[in-house]
Amino acid sequence: MATLRRATPSDAEALTRLRGFMHEAMGDAVNEQWRRRCEQDFRRRLATEEFVAFVIEDSGAVVSGGAGWLEEHLASPYALDARRGHIASMSTEPAHKRRGYGRQVFEALMAWFAERDIPRVDLRATPDGRPLYEAFGFQVLGGATMAWTAPGSRPGMK
Repeated sequence: MATLRRATPSDAEALTRLRGFMHEAMGDAVNEQWRRRCEQDFRRRLATEEFVAFVIEDSGAVVSGGAGWLEEHLASPYALDARRGHIASMSTEPAHKRRGYGRQVFEALMAWFAERDIPRVDLRATPDGRPLYEAFGFQVLGGATMAWTAPGSRPGMK
């Protein structure tokens, strides 16, 4: 039986493993140095109130998960409440896909943002995830977004 629950810092290894599946699906190479750093980041951030992750356990193993966090932007004329949520690391083990686990995790994240009256939630969608997000009203924004990356960094880093 699959169970949804809020992740704790002890889930850092499982969340990193799932995030690795996501990166591999996007063609990114993952390595041990990345895994160690990602686990540290999950442990540290899951101990704060501004970061949350939800996981699905099936037969005692974490098989799906996703993370979200709060960001505070400056107010603009069209958004006086400039708080934003951000969703990332939505991933399900390949053998457990198409069971609705990603949807359950996503709904839990959206409920967490709703409890905090967050007026906007951002994410980057893979082609596989896009239909789910569009079903919840997410839209591709486009526009004038640009980014600077330090020399040696990969442009468009996620």
